[in-house]
Parts: sequence; structure tokens; C-alpha cells
Amino acid sequence: MTAWREAGSLVTHKALGELSYEGLLRPVPDGEPDDRGHRPWRLDLAGGAVYRFAARPGAFESWSVRAGSATRDGAPADDPRALVVDARAELGLTGLRLADVLAELTATVANEAARLDRAVTAAELLTLDYDTADSHLTGHPRIVLNKGRVGFSATDRDRYAPESGRTFALPWLAVHRDHAAFRCVDGLTADSLLTDELGAELLAEFRAKLDSPHDYVLVPVHPWQADEIIGTLYAAEVATGVVVPVGESRDRYRPHQTVRTLANTTDPARRDVKTAVSVRNTLVYRGLASAATLAAPEVTTWLRTVHESDPLLRDEYRFDLLGEVASVSVRHPLFGAVEELPYRFHETLGALWREPIRTRLAPGERALSFAALPYRGPDGESVIAHLITSSGLTADEWLRRTLDLALTPLLHWLLEHGVGFCPHGQNLILITDGDGVPLRVAIKDFAQGVDLLDEQLPAYELLGTAASADMLRWPAHLLVQSLFSSVFAGQLRFLAEILYDDLDYPRPRLWSHVREIVAAYRDAHPATTTRFDACGLFAPDVERVCLNREHLAGQGFDKIDRDDEFDVRSGRARNPLAAPDPQGAW
Repeated sequence: MTAWREAGSLVTHKALGELSYEGLLRPVPDGEPDDRGHRPWRLDLAGGAVYRFAARPGAFESWSVRAGSATRDGAPADDPRALVVDARAELGLTGLRLADVLAELTATVANEAARLDRAVTAAELLTLDYDTADSHLTGHPRIVLNKGRVGFSATDRDRYAPESGRTFALPWLAVHRDHAAFRCVDGLTADSLLTDELGAELLAEFRAKLDSPHDYVLVPVHPWQADEIIGTLYAAEVATGVVVPVGESRDRYRPHQTVRTLANTTDPARRDVKTAVSVRNTLVYRGLASAATLAAPEVTTWLRTVHESDPLLRDEYRFDLLGEVASVSVRHPLFGAVEELPYRFHETLGALWREPIRTRLAPGERALSFAALPYRGPDGESVIAHLITSSGLTADEWLRRTLDLALTPLLHWLLEHGVGFCPHGQNLILITDGDGVPLRVAIKDFAQGVDLLDEQLPAYELLGTAASADMLRWPAHLLVQSLFSSVFAGQLRFLAEILYDDLDYPRPRLWSHVREIVAAYRDAHPATTTRFDACGLFAPDVERVCLNREHLAGQGFDKIDRDDEFDVRSGRARNPLAAPDPQGAW
């Protein structure tokens, strides 16, 4: 009961802030700000309910809602489903879409409650390894319905959700080569990869179950996918021997927040495995697109080639790339041939093997995702505040170093090489020493997570054919949203508020560091000035990417091509990189 209400309160306060930020809710002032800048606000909804809460303005004209301040008709507001029903006219929700949102929201609260049931302090989180710590995180900071996992039952949630803390083995299938393809980077082969991941003995056991092993490709599958999708959509293929279950891994795996990416807990030297899981979470179904999956090793090879030729990335910043070194994709014999089907029917079986961060750490180093920095434990302390305090550095020194380690390489990849990663908090990893002093940054997620500019750059001449054909190209003002949406508005605006609350660190000070780092890059790389200006990094305002608008509309879930258009944008917000806020919000 306590965890459920606490989770409900967290999601409700988040919803009030993020839906107001995106202009879906329009509160009005209801009093004067307090000494921390929190002003009372009133929200009168068409459904008749009245919400009141305290919030202060933040970067990108966002709303930082004070925890515990929200009420609904005078009572504590701790059920976000009531807010959605009350605001259904404002949110444009009716009928089936309203029901779908409420179901996904209920699942989100349930998963948050499960997380709170086993919550650890910030200090304790930092003693955990990267993969275990990931199971304690709160999920996407901007999307309200961020743990809906549509398709999971309550039993599935207990077995496979990261919040459960459980590990599990992976079923393996053999798929006839007429319908499956394997790709890998140079230096690997299918045999060497499978021997690495299974061991020679288990690999031999799997192959002994096949009449003609060389006619098949082996692929691991998430156990939920094996039951829900392989057991149904592939029933004919299993019956006719096109797909053959060959056994189960001896190793056990722990899910990351993405659910489909799994870390080996039995043998940490073995790679992470990204599997197809046809649940819908946040904005998409979490399958694996065939072209992107097969191109991933080629993309990794290209990124490494560029990295190794660039002293700034290779030596000065040691910006680490966690490569996707091998992949398998399966084309369903029936569904795969019908092009007009929604994308989720084409992304049902495949796997990617990724280099794990745990094998890249030197003795005494530790890794945590940037998504862990805002984490606040039951004692109220945040991870970022604990790291700064324990590091022996001043807040200025720690923050300036961390921002430089992340932003300068990302700017260089974008402006010098025309590469836009997907650097949200789950994909960016901070490596520190044992005291918490920042050392370097790593990044992951290259399949469908790396886009290019719509112009020709020298680095593109090194691209392989498959990678070049699959990678999306965008104009500069859109590709720069990889920084604005994922880093500046997606991470730093939240960290600025936490540092102000926890360490009394002035919010404008954080943004002054950002402006200085971005300006220093521009001044040091005059050859990229035209591209810098086209990106509008110092423009007075920027388009506001509205992930909740896109999610609530629900119009993209059954698209044929999940990436046929850019994220939903609505309105513009003042750019904190352009100039300080006269009112001190940035």
C-alpha cells in the first residue's frame, strides 16, 4: 500500500510537470513564489477537478514540481490515473485510447512500486555493479508512461522486469539459413562468437540436436518472446523444422531498464545480448528491425575506424564505444513477405551481441549510467550529490569535468564527423575512480541509434554499404536534437534542479559551464563553424520535442516503418545555451 501510493505520487507530480512543459496542461499562478522559487499553481480541468501544486520554472521553460505539493480537490494527489481521467478533454483522450493509456499508466505505477519496495540509498547504489544498479532506476525522465510494457502480465513482470531483481536463462533456437542471417565484425566468426558465449560443450550439445547443423543459424531468444511470439507466430515453422528449439543457456541474465538488453551474471566476461521482445514500452514495440540489426556490426566497425583516426576522441577524451559486434536477424517466412504489415510483425526474432562496460573498467574504476545520476534513495540523497561530496572535488570542478567529458566528444562527433548518437541517460555511461572523480564517458546503442546529416562528409566515405543504406539522414537543425532533446532538455535540466535542491548549487552556474564548453569547442574548431551555425546551438530558441504528446496520441504504434518521421515537436522554448535567464532559472 505504501509503495503503491508513493509511486503514484511520484508519477502524478512528474505528469503535472511534464504535461505542463509540453503545453498539454495549462496551470495558472495561484500565489507568490517562496524563497526557493516554487510558486503555487492552480489547474482547473474540464472534468471538474481542481489541482494545486508548487513549481518553479526551469531550463527550456520547464516545470520543476515540488515533491508532495500536489493536491486534487484538497486531498493529496497520488493517483496519476485520476489525473488522466480528469484531464481527458485537455489530453484529447477518449474511448479505446483513454483505456489504453490508463492500462499502461497502471502498469507504470505498479513497476515503480516494485522498484520502491527494494529501493536502496544513493550510497548503496554506488556500491552495486553497473548492471545491478540499472534495475533500481526510475526509467525515462520525460515520458510519464515510461514503464507500461504492454504485453507483460503480472507474472511476466515478476519474472522479467528489471525491478524484480531476478535473473533467468535464455532459450536458444536454430533457424534454417533460408530465413536467418548472421553478421559480425572482422576478427569474429559465428563459431568463435558461439564458443565465446556458450562454451564448446554446450554448443556441441545444441548442434547435436540438428540433423544438419550447418544449415541452421543459432539465435538466443528472450523467454517471454519464446512463449508469446515464437510459440504462436512461428508455430508452423516449429512444427516443420524450420525453427528448432535446441536448449537453454547455462548462464543467467539480468535485464536492463530496456527489458530486451540482458547482462550475463554468470560469466561477466561474456557479452550483453539485445533480444527482440515484442512488448510496447514508451513509444515503440521493442523488437529488432532486420536491416538495422544486420548493419550494426558494420556501423560499429565504421565508428571505430573514425574514432581510431581522431586524436580528440581516441586520446584526449578516450570516449569509449561499446560496439555491437555480432548480430542475427530472422525473416518470418509468411509475415516477413507482407510488406504492409506494421513494423512489429517484422521485428520478432533476432539478437545483437554488445561489448559490456564491465569488461572496459580498469582496477579501481566503476561505471554508472547518466540515468543513475538523478536517482534519489529513501534517505533523500541523490546519486549526483553523493558522488560530488565523496569525490573530494568542489561541485564546480566535478560538474565542469563531467560535462566536458560528455559534451565535447558528442559535439565533435556531430560537427566534425556528422554523427548523431542517441545519448539519453541510459546510453551514456560515466566512468569514475573509486572516489567518484570523473575519468571518461562511454556510449552504447548503435543499431537504430546513430543517424547522419543530409550532406556528404569525409567520414561517410568509409561507411559500408549496409550501414549507409540503413542509417537515417536528417538536416542539421533536426540532428542536433540528439543533443537538445536527449542531453540538454532530457538530462541537464533535471540535474540542475537536483543540484540546486541538494547542494544549493546555482542553476545558472551549470548552464554557464555548458555554454563555455560549447563555445570553447566552436572556437577550437573553426572549420565546423558553418555546421555549428546550421545546428543552431546558440539560437535564441529551439523546437520543443514533445515525447508525451507523441505517446498519448498513440498513432505510431502500428506504423509500417517506425522511423518514417522525426519526433513530434510542438512550440518553441528559450534556449539556455543562448544566454542566462534574467530571472535566474538558467
